[in-house]
Amino acid sequence: MIDLSSSFSALSPNQKAMFLARVAHDATVSARAAYVRDYEHPEGVLLRKANEFVHRVTGYIMHVLNGTEGDGQDASVIAMIVENAKASGREAQLAEWLRTPN
Repeated sequence: MIDLSSSFSALSPNQKAMFLARVAHDATVSARAAYVRDYEHPEGVLLRKANEFVHRVTGYIMHVLNGTEGDGQDASVIAMIVENAKASGREAQLAEWLRTPN
């Protein structure tokens, strides 16, 4: 498997933003699992976790696009994304998105 953090850091700002947008979009699809049992009464803990994840990913898109990324921040964000992807068995998808960033 490729080094996801190094691969991400090597992308242009627009390519990073596209990757992060894909991650955020995928997370919203995964969050729909909170509605599996009862659409009117979704699972609050799952929704809260999904919302926090999407919030952090989309917030980083803003840093990427305006050039305010801090030292080591790419690695930290990718670590969070990988942890989330592992929990849902989607780590291989991340590598594919990094190979085809646009």
